[in-house]
Amino acid sequence: MATDRFDGYVLCGGASRRMGRDKALVEVDGTAMARRVADALRAAGADRVVAIGGDAAALAGRGLHVEPDRWPGEGPLGGLITALADPHRSADVAVVLACDLTDPDPGTIARTVAARTRCGSDAVVPVVDGRHQWLHGVWDRRIAGILGDVFRAGERSVAGAALSLRVATLDDVAAAAVHDADRPEDLLASPPGAGSGAGTPSIGSVQVPAIDIPTLRQKLDDGAPLFDVRQPDEYEQGHAPGARLVPLGEVPDRLGEFPTDETVYVICRSGGRSGKAVEHLRANGVDAVNVAGGTLAWVEAGNAVEQGG
Repeated sequence: MATDRFDGYVLCGGASRRMGRDKALVEVDGTAMARRVADALRAAGADRVVAIGGDAAALAGRGLHVEPDRWPGEGPLGGLITALADPHRSADVAVVLACDLTDPDPGTIARTVAARTRCGSDAVVPVVDGRHQWLHGVWDRRIAGILGDVFRAGERSVAGAALSLRVATLDDVAAAAVHDADRPEDLLASPPGAGSGAGTPSIGSVQVPAIDIPTLRQKLDDGAPLFDVRQPDEYEQGHAPGARLVPLGEVPDRLGEFPTDETVYVICRSGGRSGKAVEHLRANGVDAVNVAGGTLAWVEAGNAVEQGG
């Protein structure tokens, strides 16, 4: 008879190139992200929680039981198969999550497990904004052999391997529950609905004053400083004249570049990332103001843009 029993696995073997350091060990609210995911699995009712791959000694020092990835460096599909084939399993169902979830939600995990129990499919995967969240899935262990065959045939994509399975989806999932952090700026720029765990501790709850484009034009004419917190490629495609580039993920490490003796204005594409930057800056003594509507509004108002670095 089907039950809601499951084991939980945290995939920790990624290269973390875009993060610049081991994502599994990056701390959010004082706790390594991999440990936060493991704690969410336990809170959701996992019989057993295991980290797959990664720095075994460092992860063990943070309270995780670690099993080596059978195919290190081969991507998440190898880690998924390793988890499903776990010889020490205690349940026939496995929840396999990425280590870099910024706000892992036990309720979402439990609902996904319950959905697989109801439908009896090979896997259940949340879908958010039309995208399958393959590294937030619930899997029947019986399909480990199928995935293994596909893997040995050269497939390295979880999405590609899943074409051989019966996969059901869970659609009513909050974006915050599956939000991951591939880059440093993702730790600051969490999606709407994220809990207090998403982001960096220094941000806190700070009011974000905003300015419209016509008023910004007047401030810039008076010599006010403007900082653009988008990525370099976005900035090079077009930015407000005189805007200085400081990508969002670098703001905490470059606080010294923001004046503290005058008001500074912060812009991004549409106002979301710049709002996060303003929160952080104001929490650290900088009189920062967000540009409502961002560069899109700047361009729509007919203002000039500069290109290049």
